[in-house]
Amino acid sequence: MPWKDYEKVRINKVREIVKIKSKRRIELGDRLTLLFENRDTVLQQIQEMVYLDRLERKEDIEREIKIYSDLLPCNGKLKATLYINAYDQADLMRVFKELKGIYNSVFLKVGDKLIQGVPEAGREQGDTFSTVQYLTFDLEGVTSNNIEVHVIHENYRVSKKLDAEFAQELIREAYEEC
Repeated sequence: MPWKDYEKVRINKVREIVKIKSKRRIELGDRLTLLFENRDTVLQQIQEMVYLDRLERKEDIEREIKIYSDLLPCNGKLKATLYINAYDQADLMRVFKELKGIYNSVFLKVGDKLIQGVPEAGREQGDTFSTVQYLTFDLEGVTSNNIEVHVIHENYRVSKKLDAEFAQELIREAYEEC
C-alpha cells in the first residue's frame, strides 16, 4: 500500500500487529526474546519501511520486499528474530562481554531432533554485536508439534516449551512454499 494510504490506517495496523506478535514472541529469561516471523509480521515490517522512508518508486519498494522476504518461513525452514535485551549503555557493555557467541547458541528441539539456529551471514560477533539477529531453523523434514526453544551458552541457559497449538502453526508455516 502506498505510504500516504498507509499513514491513514497506520495506528490500527500497528495495534493489529502488536496482538499478532504477542502470540509469536517467546521470552527467554531476562536477556533474550525470540519472535517467530510470519507473513503478517514481515508484511508489516515492509510497510513500515515504505512509510518511514516515504518510498514511492517501484524499484525502491521492490528492494524492501526482497530484503524482508528472506524472513518468511517456508520450504521447511522457520525464521525468527532474536532480540538481546539491555537496560542501558553500561548494561549493554556487560551483555557484549557475557553473551559473546549467543547467536550460535539458540536451538529448537522439534520432536527428538535438536536444530541449531543459523544466524544471518554478515553479522558475525566481535567484541560488540547487534542486539537484533535473524535466525533460520532448517527443520529437515521434521513435523512434530512438540517444540522447545533452548539457549545453550556458557553464560546463559534457558529452555521454553511452546504451546502445541502455536507449535503446529509454526510447522504449517514452515512447510509452505516460498
